[in-house]
Amino acid sequence: MKTDTLSIHHAQVNQPWTVPYNAGIDVARLDLVPHIFGSHTALHAMKSVGKLATVFEALDHSRNIGVEGKSEPISPEQLETVKAMSADLMTAALRFANLYSFDLAAVLVERIKEKTALT
Repeated sequence: MKTDTLSIHHAQVNQPWTVPYNAGIDVARLDLVPHIFGSHTALHAMKSVGKLATVFEALDHSRNIGVEGKSEPISPEQLETVKAMSADLMTAALRFANLYSFDLAAVLVERIKEKTALT
């Protein structure tokens, strides 16, 4: 997949997770109990946010911020965590969009307009 041409819409409608996951989640995926899949997705998103918080908490407490007007850069390992967890959060958003049948790209544009007062 070429990342320079990947759109949010394309990612949403071409998700690779169509193989069976586990019995409980597969029932949810079949729209029998969608909140199970939603809850599972939210829990994974919270785990990702927790990992991001761990990175930034460590940066906040281990760097000499302000001593010379600048701080040390993020480590390669921390950057890899930030990159991976950002992707995981995007995956969660795509899963919610498919579960509840909304166009994530359209909602993103609307949220940006709301938050920035752009039209």
